[in-house]
Parts: sequence; structure tokens; C-alpha cells
Amino acid sequence: MQKLVSIIVLNWNGRKYLEPCLKALQAQTYPNFEVVLVENGSQDGSSDFVRQNFGNWERLKLIELPENKGFSGGNLEGLAHSSPEATYIATLNNDTEAEPEWLASLVQRLEAKPAREKWAAAGGPMVFANDRQRIASAGIEIQQNGLALDRGVGELVTIEPQEEEIFGPCAGAALYRREALHEVGFFDPAFFAYLEDADLAWRLRLAGWRTLYVPSAKVAHVYSGTGKQGSPFKHFQLGRNRVWVILKNMPTKLLIRYLPKILIYDLAASFYTLFFQRDLQPLRGRLVALAPRHLKRVLEQRKEIRNLCKVNSEEINHWLVKAPSLRQNIKLRRAVDRLAQPQTEMAQS
Repeated sequence: MQKLVSIIVLNWNGRKYLEPCLKALQAQTYPNFEVVLVENGSQDGSSDFVRQNFGNWERLKLIELPENKGFSGGNLEGLAHSSPEATYIATLNNDTEAEPEWLASLVQRLEAKPAREKWAAAGGPMVFANDRQRIASAGIEIQQNGLALDRGVGELVTIEPQEEEIFGPCAGAALYRREALHEVGFFDPAFFAYLEDADLAWRLRLAGWRTLYVPSAKVAHVYSGTGKQGSPFKHFQLGRNRVWVILKNMPTKLLIRYLPKILIYDLAASFYTLFFQRDLQPLRGRLVALAPRHLKRVLEQRKEIRNLCKVNSEEINHWLVKAPSLRQNIKLRRAVDRLAQPQTEMAQS
């Protein structure tokens, strides 16, 4: 019998996305899975909609939370309600449509890998819902300045893409081996939203676990459909969580080596957003991240992560790509903003 997969779908005021998301899961060719739909304190009638339209679907578990626990906390609730027998845990954004072979492709390719090679996770191409020839994320890429970005964002989907190892998967559509999560933990609840998957990717990589990119596992994504691209909330979360990802995970030798690049990027990014966009939130997020109450916790987590570390700093350095200039990053972000529009409805192919 094929391995059981628990798919955690987190929803917060995303009723308009639920029908295409859940119908796409009903069409999956993989035969052995459950869906744990975590209703994260929505106020838009999402729970009633699910009960009325999918209440008879035997694969579906509806978990209703009284308040919004964020992406991290909501997924932790989903993990707690997943079947203990599930070998794999999948995370899937509510604003997605997975192609029928999505889950089968991920499971089959991980199952084909030898256990001794420690493959922890897999992910495929997430494409923009309104331009399905363009990649929204092909996994996580880490730059030498500590910036975690969507790999391949904005690039055209190639005709014959290659299966390959990547730093980590984007949690918007990822498959994780439960064994690996037991070793390093799942998402950090302190992050609430954004970069929690980069933090997890770091911890898995440091512990010697690997991630596979599976080109056939395609998912269409309404980019930032819930969090809203360019919102003050998102800017604050990214600014704060970026600091925590680096302090928790980057090996000391690499932190010393790349500290000038990290500081230059943060100063330049804060200056740009403050004086050209009149946006205090990225700088505020960075300052909050360094508050004593947070810094103490993060440094304690760093010690725990180092105790689980099984690879040396040069092995990690292999995965850190050269950082483009701030100007290039701004240009890329503007291109993503254009591709992310319109955000109101799931586009038709």
C-alpha cells in the first residue's frame, strides 16, 4: 500500500480560494492522502462554505481555530491533527490549484531515493495563476547576504526542466518526510508568517537532510493572495523574520565572512524603503527582531540547532549564491509585483 500523506491547507479569510483549491485536491491521482484544513479564525464564512460544499468528503478534516495563529501556528495545529500513520506531511497554500499529478510526482520521486541519502523534502514549480508560463517559486534560494528568495521567480517554465537538488522547498506547496520533522522540528511559531519555510530549510540542511526539485509537480498560485503583496504587515514580518533566520541558522564562520554583505544589504534596504517608499515597517521589523526578549530566545535556538548540525560550514557555503545589487533586487521585486496582479481571483489557464 502506498504511503499515507497528510496535506495541511491553512485558510484565513480565503473563502474565494477554497473551491478551486479543494477541487484540485479531489482530482489528485495519488490514492492515499488526507486533507487537514485548518480554519485559522476566519470571519468570511469559510467554515460554513466548506461544510456545505465539501462536508461529505471523507478525506477532509476541518479544524476550526478561534483565532488566527499565523502560517506557522496554523500549520503546527494541522500537524497535531494529522494521522500519526502519515509518512509524509504536505503543506499547501489555500490560494493554489495543484495539477492532478502534483502529489503523486512528489511522493514517487522521494520514495525512489535511497534512505541513506536522507531526502527530507520535495517541491515542484509554483507558477503565477495569471501567467502559468512564469515561475513564482522553484524552491528557496539563499544569498550570501542572508536573503531568502523564491528560486527562479519570474523565469519562464522550461520545456524540459531537470530534476535536481535545491536548498529547500517553498512551503506554499511542499512535501516533508515526517521523520525529518521529528528530528529538526516544524515551523517556528514565533515567525507567525513569512520565512518560516526558509528557517526550516536551513535546519534541515544543517542536520544533513536534502531537498529534491520535481519539475512535474506543478501548482498554480495566486501570489500573496492572503498576505497581500507589498502590505505593511508583510514588510514588517519579512524584516523581522529575516534577522531571526540568519541569527538562528547561519554558521558562525559564514556569519563572520558575510557580515559586511548582510549589513550593507540591510542598511541599503532600510534606507530605500524609509526614504523612497515612506515605509517604516521593514526597519521596525529588524529592530523588533533584536529586542532583548527575542534575542535571548533566538540565541538559545541557535545552540539547539548547532547541536543537531551534521555538516560543516563549507558544505553550507556551497548553497549560498552571490547576492545581486540592491538595484537588481528592486527591479526583480517590481517585476514580481507586476506578475502578481491581479490578485482578486484565481486566473483561468
